[in-house]
Amino acid sequence: MPPSPATRRTRPSRPLGRLSPAERRLWDAYPTGAWVDLRSGDPAADDPAGGAAWGPERTIRAEVLTALLLGARETEPGATPGLRLAGARVTGDLDLSDATVETKLHLLNCHLSGVIDLSDANTRGVRFRGCDLGRVRAARSTVDGLLEFDGSSLRGLRLDNAHVTGQLRLSRSQVGPPREGDRTGAPMQDVRKPYSEAERRERGLDDGHRWAVWAGGLVVDGGAFLRGLRAAGGLRMVGAKFHGGLYLQEASITAAELAAGDAAAGPSAGASAAAGVPAAGVYAVYADFLEASAAEFSAGFTAAGTVRLRGARINGVLSFDKAALKASDRSLHLSHMQVDELILRPSEVEGEVNLSYSRIGVLMDRLSSYPDHVHLNGLTYEALRGSWSVAQRLSWLCRDPGGYRPQPYEQLATWYRRIGHEPDARRVLLAKQRERRGTLRSTGRFWGRLLDLAVGYGYRPWLAGLWAVVLLAAGTTVFSAVPPMKIDPDEVRHFNAFVYTLDLLVPVSVFEQRGAWEPVGWTRWLAWTLVASGWILATALIAGAARVLRPSNAP
Repeated sequence: MPPSPATRRTRPSRPLGRLSPAERRLWDAYPTGAWVDLRSGDPAADDPAGGAAWGPERTIRAEVLTALLLGARETEPGATPGLRLAGARVTGDLDLSDATVETKLHLLNCHLSGVIDLSDANTRGVRFRGCDLGRVRAARSTVDGLLEFDGSSLRGLRLDNAHVTGQLRLSRSQVGPPREGDRTGAPMQDVRKPYSEAERRERGLDDGHRWAVWAGGLVVDGGAFLRGLRAAGGLRMVGAKFHGGLYLQEASITAAELAAGDAAAGPSAGASAAAGVPAAGVYAVYADFLEASAAEFSAGFTAAGTVRLRGARINGVLSFDKAALKASDRSLHLSHMQVDELILRPSEVEGEVNLSYSRIGVLMDRLSSYPDHVHLNGLTYEALRGSWSVAQRLSWLCRDPGGYRPQPYEQLATWYRRIGHEPDARRVLLAKQRERRGTLRSTGRFWGRLLDLAVGYGYRPWLAGLWAVVLLAAGTTVFSAVPPMKIDPDEVRHFNAFVYTLDLLVPVSVFEQRGAWEPVGWTRWLAWTLVASGWILATALIAGAARVLRPSNAP
């Protein structure tokens, strides 16, 4: 007689052989989702890091877990099935790729040395708490619920284009890059168009072992909690979306080159290398075009390598408060980014910072937050927060390694005007002209210095009045002591040294003193100097006024 459908459902896809006592306990508990606890009660003996030495009484084959999750065991009416296992040594690879799993998987303090493959699977909640795991592959998977690795150690986590409808949890986890032996074989290729070296790198086929977490295109509807994570290798999250926020407080990320020498010793070995500085172009976090409601790289976050968020969109706070950032070339790459509020107050920063062409709502920072090189060209912001003087802000603008750029000065002046600090805005624009002068030819630099000396490029018009007072006083004193000679002796005129000096200073004679009196001796040089100075002051005032009154959008 052929077996009934119910009987067929209870049979695994391939013979499991005789079940061990531990496997039988798990098999019997699955229909009701009851816990199977194989721990001894001794914390030292139950540490999954030493799980490879556990005996057969705590050993379960991975194929038994696979068979249960794929429906090999008959469920019981009125009960919710589930696989809940604690303190077990799971041997072999746990292969659920392409599967649809309707029950939850929850492992606690277990040791799994093989590969856990959830690629292209559709699952309910998947939890590995306090476990010692091999490589975890979950590319293109959908987890309807919680995906958790809290307190676990992993040899590489792959989540590219995965979708987690609940939370992603990696708090207090230790993640290292996968080993060569953890790979599942070369991918099938089209003989007409084999992968190029660039395509292999893009797909993670050649250098995937350099990344602790490969999660490009990952979507997490809940929060992603990576607090206290220790990663001996970079986090690659290009285009990832964290609708509930990304939280890495107290996490320590060591870039691949620093971690590579210690990766074979275990996931936690690279943490000791964090005190070093990686070579140029090595990323601790590579997350271009990341989207999140908030992102916390703060409260003790440490990165040895570049943190790159180019083109990211943060609809809330992006914080680097009390973070430690180290890189030999660039510690932070935040260009072309949009963020509501950026808190840039790390406790330590080594390596340049790039904020070019980013749009920031509120920028909260301090002078010590920045290294010697800061890229600021194209940066716009709505508000600045922090205890900064105008001189400090100007020194901030001068740290751009690209040299003089007009936009950062104009942006800072615009902000000062917006908050009603017009004198500070004029001071910034004056500094802009002085920096610009260094980019001009010799004639332009000469005229610039003259404008600066005379009227402060129009932003200090009172300088012209000061010069006029000085020249009037000098001319009045000299011409009172050495009066000029009357040109027409028959004309009746009364000489006044002050009026005569003023008439010389004014470009167009107003008091008709020039034509009536002729300076004598060396005073001719003073008279010529006064005439030239009058023209220079008038020209400088006109040029400065034109510069100040020019519309802000004028070229």
